[in-house]
Amino acid sequence: MFHYFYNFLHTWPQYLNVNKYEHLMLLELLKNGHAEPDKKIGGGVRAFQVRKHPTFKSRCFFLIREDDSADDFSFRKCVDHILPLPEEMHLKSDANKALGGGGGKHYGGGKGGRGGRGGRGGGGRGGHGRGGKWRN
Repeated sequence: MFHYFYNFLHTWPQYLNVNKYEHLMLLELLKNGHAEPDKKIGGGVRAFQVRKHPTFKSRCFFLIREDDSADDFSFRKCVDHILPLPEEMHLKSDANKALGGGGGKHYGGGKGGRGGRGGRGGGGRGGHGRGGKWRN
């Protein structure tokens, strides 16, 4: 279940309403997995979209209510409520992430990490590429 929603989140184009089937899947996920589904859903969900979260700068599911208000929700927390995830799949504190802290497990993320795939970190070999020391 986790992989289904994770892959969907990372492949669906941003700011495009999801299709009818995915709409039903996300609505069921909210109803069964969210801590306060009635409050989150409000007067009804008109659409779901994938958007960039304004604070965390990552892809996130958003619901657009019938009154045109929009709100994000964590598919991860919903899935965890239905089917508890292994401890290593739990996210670090949202407050820590918002303040620039990193998990350190994703592609050069974290503070001062040298691993990962490209990005700022030098390609995963001690920050110097394949040949040891950096060359001009």
